[in-house]
Order: sequence, then C-alpha cells, then structure tokens
Amino acid sequence: MTLFINPIFWGIAIAVYLLLLIRLPGRLIFRFGLFNLIALTILLGWKVSLWALGFVLLIWTVIYSITLLKNKSSLASRSLISLWFFIFLIFLFSLHKFNLANSEFSAQFKQSAPWFPVEILLPFFAALSFSYIFVRCIDLARLCIWGNTPLVDPISLIGYLMPFHMLVAGPVNVYDEHVQANGRFSFSATPGRVLLVINEITTGLFYKFVLAEGIRIYFYGLNENIFVVGWSDSFILFVYVFFDFAGYSKIARGMGLLYGIPTPMNFNAPFLATSVTDFWTRWHMSLGQFVRRNLFTPIQLQLVRRVGVKWAALASIVTMVISFGFVGLWHRLSWTWLLWGVAMGMLMAGEKFVQTFLTKQKWSPSGNIKIATDILGRVYALLMIILSIYFVANEVFPT
Repeated sequence: MTLFINPIFWGIAIAVYLLLLIRLPGRLIFRFGLFNLIALTILLGWKVSLWALGFVLLIWTVIYSITLLKNKSSLASRSLISLWFFIFLIFLFSLHKFNLANSEFSAQFKQSAPWFPVEILLPFFAALSFSYIFVRCIDLARLCIWGNTPLVDPISLIGYLMPFHMLVAGPVNVYDEHVQANGRFSFSATPGRVLLVINEITTGLFYKFVLAEGIRIYFYGLNENIFVVGWSDSFILFVYVFFDFAGYSKIARGMGLLYGIPTPMNFNAPFLATSVTDFWTRWHMSLGQFVRRNLFTPIQLQLVRRVGVKWAALASIVTMVISFGFVGLWHRLSWTWLLWGVAMGMLMAGEKFVQTFLTKQKWSPSGNIKIATDILGRVYALLMIILSIYFVANEVFPT
C-alpha cells in the first residue's frame, strides 16, 4: 500500500478529477476508463498497461460472444462455453495465488510449460492484484451472460476491472452499479459533499499511516516482520489489519465519491459485532456482498429446488460452508485456509440454527438482559475471530 505515499499517484488522482470536470463528449464510465488506462500506464509502465488492455479485450470478446448466443443456441451450449470461461479464470487465479505463496513457482512452472508466458503474466497479475480482478470478472460474467445487464465497451470495462484507485486491495465494486453511473460527470461542490470526500480520504490516511503504522512500528519494529506467537499477537494483528485495510478502503471510497465512480463501503465498526455472522456483515463488506450475490443465493436456490423446502435448513448449512470455503481459498490456496473457511461457514450455520430456535421460542431480550447479551455476544465474536486469526496467521506471517 506504498502507492499512497507516492506523490505521482496523488498528482494523477488530481489530474483525473480535473479532466473529468472538462465537458468532453462521451459517457462518464468511458472517460474514466480512458483516464484510468493513462493512469495505469504512468504508475505501472506501458508494458503492464498494454497487457491490462489485452486482458480486458480478451474478457470482453469472450463475454460478448457468449451474449450473442443467448437467442441463437441452446442453454446447454451456452452453459458449456461459460463453464470453460470460468475454468480459464480459475486457472489464471491459481497461477497468481501459487506465485504469491512460492517465490520459485514461476521458474518451476516455466520448466514444465516453456511455451506459456508465465514470466510476463505473473508480474502483471501481482501488479494489478488479480484476486480482485478475478471476482470482478465473475460478477461481470454473471450479470451479462445470465442477467440482462448490458456489456460496456472495452475502455469503460477497464475502468471497472482495474480502477487505479482500487488497484491494491479493492473494494469489490459491483458491475451493474458501475454501468448505472453512466451519466455526465457533475461534482456538485456542496459543503456536505466536499466534507464527505475530505473526511473519507483524511480518515483513511490517518488510519493507515498513523494508527496502523504506529502499531506495526511499536510492536514489530521499524524493519521487522510481523509475527504471531500467542493470543495477544493475534489480537494485535487483528487491530493492525483493521486500521491498515480500512484506511486503504476509506481512501479508495473517497476518491470514488470524487469521481462519481461507485466504490462501496468496506467496513462498518466490526469490533461491535455481536456474532460471527454479524462480523462478516461489517468486515470486508464488499467481498461478503459479492459472495451473497454470486455464490450463496444462487447455490441455495438451486439446492432448495432440488431437495425441497423441507430440507431448506440443511441446504442453507451446505451453502454457507461452500461459500466460506471459497472465501478461504480466495485468500490463499491451501488446506489451512480451506479449513478456515469451512469452519467459519459451519460456525455461522450454527449461529443461524440457534437464532431460529430462539425466534420460535419467542425469546426477545430487553433492558439489562439485552445489554448483557450484546456484551457477551461481542466478547464471543471477538474471541472467535482472534482464534481464526491464530489458526491461519503462521501461514501468512511465518515465525
């Protein structure tokens, strides 16, 4: 996240805003996409931006070709082509994740497949944080292939898949919201709007460079690696990651508000969560919303249709485990993270079972009992999250 201490980045950010103010022809998302491509070229070099444009053209061509088949081919043919497209995306995503986990992966893969341009693709994926491009591609494909959302032109699409202000760590923006931001840019400089943008960006900078960096330097030293040995280390890491990640997200959202480009809110006081389920509606909210849109809801509907309403509770548990198994593997392709995701899914399924039971018993606490249950819920949620961090931390930050 050193991007935000680069003066060139802030110069580009201001230039993009000023260019969007100019009354040029074209829709907002097209002009943002064009300026975004120029920004990527300045920040990452012409080679990376050329590969980025090539990748977007490939994605656009495939999805456009599949949408042409909607009324010209059978559902089975369209499903088969879509399946191969998703397999291709998963293959690229796997290459990216294995490369991040193993510094020698690129050389090893080159030996087994010398024809594949791995030495070009893997640095490109790392520079553009392909994990977020991957989920955006899934959202894009679902809405265009299986929904009725129109496919925008390639220049507008690069502003959605690879926005420079969401380049490093999201958030996961929604494709149909991006398309709906298709009017002319008009930044109404009302005091409320100006204060909102300033508040998001300055709060994000404070979180990231004062609180997060202060915690890192105090507990781990100026140039030392982060480590987790005991429970207290897990809590410190939790607080550090929150301020670091939430700070980045706030800066990105503030810039999105400035440009008129939808950039979702990513955190909502996760320390106040009264359950693990509540926590995941407050932490990395854009990823949780992506999972609900593209995995949880479609899978659950299909399972209920197959097994019937009688087994809907079991279908919900299975769906929860599958969805959070994906979340675990999205973070890192390993058995540890898969088990982490499955455990999270089962824990939330258990919470839903308890909540359903209490609802049937018409148990609704109030007064001091409500305060006590909220406190106990927050302690429970915090302990479960710290335990989950302890479970995976040594794989991310080996001692």
